[in-house]
Amino acid sequence: MIYKPTFRVTSSMFNLIGKMEAAREIVQSVALPLDIEREFREDASAKMTHYSTKIEGNRLTLKQTKELIEGHTVIAREIDKREAMNYYDCLDLIHRHSKTKKPITEKIIKKIHSVVQKGIVKGKLRGGYREAQNAIYDSATRKAVYFPPEAKEVPLLMKPFLSWLNGDPETHPILKAGVAHYQFVSIHPFMDGNGRTARALATLILYQRGYDLKRFYSLEEYYAEDLKGYYDALHECQGVHYYDNPNPDITLWLEYFLNGAAIIFERVKEKALLASQKRLSPQSGKDVELLQKIGPRERRVLTHFRKNLQIRTKNLCTLFGIKERSARDLLGKWMEAGLIKKQGAGKRDAYYVLTADYRRLIGEEKNG
Repeated sequence: MIYKPTFRVTSSMFNLIGKMEAAREIVQSVALPLDIEREFREDASAKMTHYSTKIEGNRLTLKQTKELIEGHTVIAREIDKREAMNYYDCLDLIHRHSKTKKPITEKIIKKIHSVVQKGIVKGKLRGGYREAQNAIYDSATRKAVYFPPEAKEVPLLMKPFLSWLNGDPETHPILKAGVAHYQFVSIHPFMDGNGRTARALATLILYQRGYDLKRFYSLEEYYAEDLKGYYDALHECQGVHYYDNPNPDITLWLEYFLNGAAIIFERVKEKALLASQKRLSPQSGKDVELLQKIGPRERRVLTHFRKNLQIRTKNLCTLFGIKERSARDLLGKWMEAGLIKKQGAGKRDAYYVLTADYRRLIGEEKNG
């Protein structure tokens, strides 16, 4: 059995990915004091914990969730407190696994589920694939809205799914996280806790592929803010029975997923930039403005200049895998934008150096 998701990369999806790439570059480039970064990560972890469990009916408020994580006494249902602390522990697990760069296996997925369901269920129900049929119910009407595949097929579906997840080099990491979220909840491999595990899995994929944005964000916040849209996008693709269409076109779901991720990435970018502007000197405020003017290619060139005093046309061709004419066009564009300036005469002797502003920005005061 082979798994290959069916979807189209629409123009809107392409644009959303571009926006997220730009936001990622800015967040990764902005220097913040360590205490601010720690504060942002703690806030994101609390929001991920609160919103992912809230989606499943947890009654804790965000304030109560933060107090619980900080070790304060919170008067609430024990099940709510247990769910929250489990998900918080799960976030630590996926962070540690993401740093190993190891493949995402059935073992780690079962471990995630085991942490999510600690003290809630026992035996095979915790970290073990289901052995009976289950269904997804509408929280308002209590009517079944989706029937996953039979329990005996869960292992047969998970293996090719994870083979695709770990082996496909072409699908963009953000799209891959969206596909994984969808396919996991469609298989619904556990009796309970599938939603929380799916959201943790999507986050793990983003972290592992370099889209953690310093762990400043919570995708769960967007889903909780638009719960109807979240479930509608899933169920529109799933239908009622898994077997009606085992491999549907999930473009609609991916558009929803990318739109939400783009909104959250943009919020994080603005939050990081605002914190930078508050903390930095007027001179450094100019640095933030310079960073906002450039895109992923320009940032890659800045990385080149951290180790090199100059760049030539042939260097640019090698760096981006482009032809000489395209490289010259880029160099001309960057000169107009004030990123670089030309040195030497003629095609053979010409080379380019960073302008003073950008040289200062990367902290390498070298003389060309």
